[in-house]
Order: sequence, then structure tokens, then C-alpha cells
Amino acid sequence: MFFTMISGVVFAQCPVIPSPVVYKEVSGEMAVNGQLSVDDRSMPDNIKEHLIRIFNKERKIRLVFSNNGKDLQFKKVNNTIQDYYSVNINDGIIIQYSSERSCFYALQTLLQLTIVENGEFSFKKCFVQDYPKFQWRGLHLDVSRHFFAVEEVKRYIDLMAIYKYNTFHWHLTDDQGWRIEIKKYPKLTEIGAWRDSTVNDHYSTNPRTYKVERYGGFYSQDQVREIVEYASKRYITVVPEIEMPGHSRAALAAYPELSCTGDKQEVPGLWGVFDDIYCTHESTIDFLKNVLDEVLDLFPSEYIHIGGDEAPKSRWAKCKKCQAVIRENGLKDEHELQSWFVGRMDEFLTQRGRKLIGWDEILEGGLSPNATVMSWRGFEGGIAAAKLGHYVVMSPGSHCYFDHYQSTNPNEPLAIGGYTPLEKVYEFDPIPSGFTPEQQSYILGGQANLWTEYIPDMKQLEYMTYPRALALSQALWCISKPSFDDFKRSFVNYHIPLLQDEGVNFSRALFYPKMDVSKAKEGLNVHFKSGEPNYHFNLFVRSDEKLPAMSGGQVVGEKDTLYFQRTIGEKQVNYAFSVTSEVQSEPSIFKFKVHPSIGLPVQLITKPDSRYSGNGSSTIVDGIKGSKPWKGHEWLGYDTTYIELIADMSKISTITGFEIGFLKDDGSWIQCPEKVDAYYSKNNKKWKKIKNSDTVGLSKITEEFKLNFLCKGRYLKLVVKPFSKIPLGYPGEGNVPWTFIDELIIFFK
Repeated sequence: MFFTMISGVVFAQCPVIPSPVVYKEVSGEMAVNGQLSVDDRSMPDNIKEHLIRIFNKERKIRLVFSNNGKDLQFKKVNNTIQDYYSVNINDGIIIQYSSERSCFYALQTLLQLTIVENGEFSFKKCFVQDYPKFQWRGLHLDVSRHFFAVEEVKRYIDLMAIYKYNTFHWHLTDDQGWRIEIKKYPKLTEIGAWRDSTVNDHYSTNPRTYKVERYGGFYSQDQVREIVEYASKRYITVVPEIEMPGHSRAALAAYPELSCTGDKQEVPGLWGVFDDIYCTHESTIDFLKNVLDEVLDLFPSEYIHIGGDEAPKSRWAKCKKCQAVIRENGLKDEHELQSWFVGRMDEFLTQRGRKLIGWDEILEGGLSPNATVMSWRGFEGGIAAAKLGHYVVMSPGSHCYFDHYQSTNPNEPLAIGGYTPLEKVYEFDPIPSGFTPEQQSYILGGQANLWTEYIPDMKQLEYMTYPRALALSQALWCISKPSFDDFKRSFVNYHIPLLQDEGVNFSRALFYPKMDVSKAKEGLNVHFKSGEPNYHFNLFVRSDEKLPAMSGGQVVGEKDTLYFQRTIGEKQVNYAFSVTSEVQSEPSIFKFKVHPSIGLPVQLITKPDSRYSGNGSSTIVDGIKGSKPWKGHEWLGYDTTYIELIADMSKISTITGFEIGFLKDDGSWIQCPEKVDAYYSKNNKKWKKIKNSDTVGLSKITEEFKLNFLCKGRYLKLVVKPFSKIPLGYPGEGNVPWTFIDELIIFFK
């Protein structure tokens, strides 16, 4: 049973997540003694069903309903803040609520206030008063890349409800699978719901291999209605997403005449962005209107998501029909053509009393009059939309992409890339700094996105979602968030037992050991520390069998911290540490490279993007080479056309060359740069150019740039010049490419 580890000492903090507006403790506990008498006169019927499920069926507490039950009473209140509720626990429990929805939230709070000790139930005496900050508190689920059964979707919704989420964004169509039955177009599920193979490993793995096996599935319209109804009983709105005009290969496999070329193509088993998208001719518009007609019958939600992201324009540029639409409507280019396309859908949905929402690319070419923007490429799209008077849901990849890695531990399962730890999620605030009260009123809230290219089953889905969903619930619900340390204590003391009781395969990344490598005054420090001081780990320092022995090194250890000290010489040497912890079944093998410039001070004249800033400048001189497939914390990421950095050798030295690593991942718009220029200086004022580099760009696919030379200086400056635009034929064509850099190794004589 859950909460078996709770003691009276722990109750100095609030056990409820998301944290309520008011939490006041009273001395003592209210004993249950096996049953609760419940006054059900003011209790909504749906709440009664949940009360029976939670406390009678799951907690085995006998419930006795009557008109004069004293243990649990419900009172409806008026003239309060939207979704207000209170829970007062003393000798009895009184729940006040302003709506059925807020009564349900009160029930979730009561669940989290339950104490179980030696099989006996009680409630901590306290007073809670609460209401949410944002009206859109969402979690997204992509069922196109990997399909999840009806019962799995219901479980996802059940877990959302515990933490007071109210919006389930259901991504139902994409290149790799069409997942919703449309009766007018049966081929969408007969053909579009199935692919014959799925790529193994990561998208960027070279050479690629495939699991050749038919894969797919779809939801019948009856199943969709069942899930929508199931969610509504938990006061969660299901917002469907029918992706357009891009990410449409599954639909085009079923109906190739909807594309610009009309070519027959299979449902792809490869992730990424594809050139073939919906054509803009009128028959495609009619098709999508007919699809949406059936979707509107199934989903009563106010908002309908139409995607709008990552739509390459190469086919439109060559399509006679699309070019005719541009001419006939006086459009400037293909970007305005997409805006026109979205506008047609916006007009259609508005006529039917619904609202269109799409990813922030729908801003390009002009925003449709009634559109709401979901901002995923940072906050910028949402800021622009709100300033134009459009409603916004913030979902930036920097904080809200739960398909990213969540720790620096090498044992983390394969993910798409990026790095979004629990602390980063907790920092999220949907309101941009500097917004006026009027501009703030256009921010509906936020949500996290679960893209499932690398999430093949429910076990992995839960691992990627929890506990990050708890951190996000704080950002979206709390009027005033407690500190991250307070949140961690509530999570550790109360919600680990709750998640365990619910059978959730949540991540223990918070407790994994972390490694930091740096140059010390007399050598090298390799520093291990636990992410949470109450969770210990054992350190077993060894050399990997394939790597050199650590002769000459000294190990200094203390409880959860270890330093490995070694004098740095010219020779490059690889090492490995094996670390076991009480929350991991397998030891973590940390590898690093000793090289002459490890730990050198590096000044980043050009700052990396905040989403991919790692540990700042130390990221590129920490001895930890960026892995491929890439992990966000190991690289510095830039979306600029100029990058400058300066390394300081601390004294005038004879430099014989350097090497620096770049990342190439076409699907993520990450490319090698066009050019690298190097300069040296003795005083950081007068610079001499060493020589121009060769091109290390797209054609050569070079990921390690090396330059040999001989000079004397204290400072080395590198100027990295990416291509100005991603060329045609590559994902993200026309955009500024991302440039990711890692280990900088400077050689001395």
C-alpha cells in the first residue's frame, strides 16, 4: 500500500502535488477505523463513482452513504474563483467546491493526504484551500510513431488526473501512421495505419537497419468515443490533432492523389521530415474538411489541433496546382500559401463553432485571424502571437519535451536527443518576462509533449513522463511555486510511494550519480556526486578492460563523492569508472578522455542556445566526448551563422594544433559548418590568423575537424562559420542550420 514510509516528522512539508495555494497543518490525525460515513446529499454522482473506486475498491475502506454522514461531507459554494475548492480535515472531513471539476480536484488532494501505516488508514489533520493558475494544463501523446492500446491510453489519462491535468492532446496522425477511423475514407486505416518496417536504433545511426515487420493499429470511432467519455469523467478534455499540411505521408500512402506528384508511396518506417505533403488544390481541402467533419462528431473539445509544423515547400514550389493557387489568391510565396491553407481550415472550424490551434509554424506567412498558437520552438512564437492578440499555449522544447534525455547518466535508454532534466521542467513559466497584464491574458497555459519515435511501449512512456509531469504540474497549477528543494522533498517522501502503489515505471534519474571532470591545480579531478543527498551510491573505480590501467592516479573517496587525481601530460588517455547505486540495477560506466587542454578556461563570445548550453564552456573541455546519437548535455548547440570562442592556456605556450568535434544529424537540422578559422594571441588583443580551414560541410560529412600548425601564444580563438541556410533536399531546408560542437583538444609541444 502507498505511504507506508510516512512518519510524523515528514509532515512539516506539504504532501500535495501540485502544491495548493494554502496548506495549514493541525496537530494529530483523523483515524478511519476501516470505514467512512459519507453525507452524499451535495456530492455529484460522478464524484461518488470516483470516491467508491479510490477508497472502497482500491484502498478497501468501507463507505457508508447517508444523509447524515459525519466523516465526509460535501458543500457547494458560489461566487468563488474558478475551480476553487477546500479540504478541511479535523474530526471529520469537509470538502467545499465551486464546480464538479473542482470537487474532483479536492478528491485527488484527499487521496494524497491519505496515510497508511501497518494496514491502518488515517488522514493528516490540515486545511487546504486551492485553485489553478492556468486553464490549459496539458500532456500530449503521439500514437502515430508507436501505437498505444485503448487501455494504455486510459491509464495515461488516469495518471494525468492524479496531478490535476485537464487537457489531453492526442496526436492521431503523422507520417508513420494514421490512427483514427474515418468512415468516408476507409483506406486511411486499411493502408495508412500500417507500415511494413521500423528503423532500428537512432535515426542518425549509420548504416541504418530496419525491423521488417508489419506494425500499426488504429482506434475505431466507438473506441474514440469511449476514450473521450472516459477522460471527461476525469474532467480532462481530449484535443485531437489531425496533422496538416506536412507529416502526412500515411494519408498520402492511402490516397496518393492528395499529393503534388500523385506518386504511390508506402507508409515510412523512418523518422524525420518528408518532402511529400498535402497539395493545396481544392480536392485536398475538401478531403480534409470531410475528415474534420467526422472528427468534430467524435470530439466535443473547443479546440481542434491541425499541426502545421515542419512542412517542406519543395513540392509546392514545383507543383503547377499549388503555383496556380498562389497566383489566383495573390500570394507572395509558399509560406503565404501555407498561411492560406491554414486559413481555409480556420474558416471551416470557425463556421462549426470550434477553434483552430496549431504549432508555431502557422505564424509563417501571416497568422490566421482566429488561430491559437502552440509554441514549441522556444517562447518566441508564443510571444509574437500574444502580442498580435492571439491565444497561446506554451510548450517550448527547452522545458516541455519529455522525449529528451532526463539525466547525464550513461545508462539512460535511447532517446531522440536533447536534455530536459527535472530541474529544467520545474523552472518553466508559461508567462514570458516583461509581458504586460493584457499580454499575459493571452497565455492559456502550457503542456508537455511525448513524441514516441523512441518510446515503443507503456513502460518506457511512463519512464519518460514521470516524475517530470509532477514538476510541470507545479508550473501550470501553482499560484506560487515552492522551491525546487521543497518539491524534491515532497516527491521523495510522498509521491515515490504513491507512484509505486500505482505501479508506475517512473524514472529515478534524480538519484543517479553524476560525473564532472575538470582540470585541477595539480592534475585532474573526476567528481561524482549523488543528485539527491538522501540516496547513496557505491563507487567502484576501475579501468575498462579495453582501456589503459589507471596507474599513477590517486583515488580519494568520501561517502557520495569521489575525486580521481592525475597529473596531465601530453598523451591522450581514455578512462572509465564503474558506479553502482541503490536505484540502478546495472552499474553506470562513465568514460572520459584525458587530454592536454582538459579544464582550460574557455570564453564563449557567442552564447549557445539556452536549450543546448550544457554546463557552459566547460562542456567542450570536460573530457567527455559528445556521443552519437547525440545527448543534449554533452554538446553546445547554436542556431546562428557565426560562432566565436577563445581558449586561455594561462601562459604563453607552443601550440602544435587542435581538434574540435561537430555533430551531423540531418533529421534534427544539425549540420557541420562551412568553415573554421583559427587565430592566436599572446595578450588577447592582437590576433594573428593561423590559416583557413578546408570546408568541412555537408558534402564531406566531416564531424571531426583537425588543424596542425606551430605557433606561440597564450590564447587560441576559433571562429566557426555555419552555412547560412540548409540547402534544398535536406530537412529544414531554407532555415539556419543548428551547429553542435563538443570536445576542443589543443595540443602543446
